[in-house]
Amino acid sequence: MPPNRPSAGRPKGRLPPARKLITRRVRSLVNEAHLGNLSEAARHTGLPYGTVRDLFLGRTTTPGLDTLVVLARAYDLTPNWFIDQTSNERPGMALETSLPPDPEYRRGSEGRRFTIPLAAWPLARLILLFEDYLPTLPASPDRPLIGAQNDRARIRQTLVVFLLRPLMDGQRFGYTRVLGADPPFRGTERADEAQRAAWVATLRALGSFWERALSDLIGAAEAVR
Repeated sequence: MPPNRPSAGRPKGRLPPARKLITRRVRSLVNEAHLGNLSEAARHTGLPYGTVRDLFLGRTTTPGLDTLVVLARAYDLTPNWFIDQTSNERPGMALETSLPPDPEYRRGSEGRRFTIPLAAWPLARLILLFEDYLPTLPASPDRPLIGAQNDRARIRQTLVVFLLRPLMDGQRFGYTRVLGADPPFRGTERADEAQRAAWVATLRALGSFWERALSDLIGAAEAVR
């Protein structure tokens, strides 16, 4: 879904002016991290939809500290960012990991750094859900997706490699361009805004595929949240 298209979960009609800093901050998070989708922002933060909606609209401008703490944690911020104009913190709007080494890039045992934007919510949601749930299962080679892996960073890497395998294989055969790597894969160094938007749309579609394919595992994970 390109960022310039209307998003589901966004209030209809013209937004009122954002007179308070916290309103501007929340709007920037929802618009930039979630393409304006309040439903996805609520699910990411864990706050009720109505709470996020009222902050976004400016109906609520003095939320409690508990609400600010939850918001801040979801984007790797401190609560101060929402109320201090001079704060130089930068919100975390993507999931970060590293890929295994590939023939064109290796740094010791590590490969390229890799990010998945929160805007690709169906996929980002599965990574966050599985990396919380799967480590609670007994570690063994037969544990779904992550096997006996226990290191959190390695768990995220394993999940990302598994979930992105169709796109990585597509790139290997020259049918797909994978964005989000640092350093970039060959041929993706100068991706423009339209290509980045198309990449997010592809990740969203991939996430929707996995939601169907892994529905039983997702159900088990959501049952214990």
